[in-house]
Amino acid sequence: MSLTRSLLFFGIPGLAILLGIWFGVPAASARGITLIVSWSAALWLPIVAMLGWTVWRHQREGLRQSFRDRFWLNSIEGKHWIAIIIGLFIVQSSEILLSPTGAYLTQFPLFAPPEIIPELFDPSFTPETGLSTFFGIPVRGNWWLVLFWLGWLLVNIGGEELLWRGYALPLQERYLGKWAWLVNGLCWNLLVHAFMRWNVLTLMPVSLIIPFLVQRYRNIWIGIVIHGVGNALVLVILIPAIAGWT
Repeated sequence: MSLTRSLLFFGIPGLAILLGIWFGVPAASARGITLIVSWSAALWLPIVAMLGWTVWRHQREGLRQSFRDRFWLNSIEGKHWIAIIIGLFIVQSSEILLSPTGAYLTQFPLFAPPEIIPELFDPSFTPETGLSTFFGIPVRGNWWLVLFWLGWLLVNIGGEELLWRGYALPLQERYLGKWAWLVNGLCWNLLVHAFMRWNVLTLMPVSLIIPFLVQRYRNIWIGIVIHGVGNALVLVILIPAIAGWT
């Protein structure tokens, strides 16, 4: 996958998500469609569609490689766990340090958030304040939101890592060699996450560390674990809010 193809492969779904968040969500809201439905659809329909295409493409190629080998779904060894622990520490600590940059960048029109945004994605939100709503749904007593977020994680982590690292990164490596991880990470951050571009600096560490480690060890389970643990930490905020502890 050349640089041009990489820009298209990441940019097309990134543009679809951006348009869905900025224009589709307000249109859906005007028709009474809840935020939890409209935001989920805007974010994940392009990803699920592309993932389905990649699986079909793999089948069409005649199964020259098994799905496991083609998508780098290799077993996790001891050295992989060390890389995961170090990667998690760097990602989480750097995101905490860089999180104030999101609110700062929203001062500039280019980085302003969309008209309708869930509290969790709002750049002004801080974990200390606690969650009062979750994608527009009052959190107090709504335990089904935990199941919703677990389902969201399954699509988010499984879909993105299979797509961007499992499918795209090996193809990028053929053309870009040892620098494939850098192109992969920048495309993931700048193009796929354009819908929340005020977090461009906050997301840069995870955007680069995951593809670097996945390419280094040729194993997307590393990305799945780091990506999954990071996003699962939302439960640390969500569960106390549901239980009324905050």
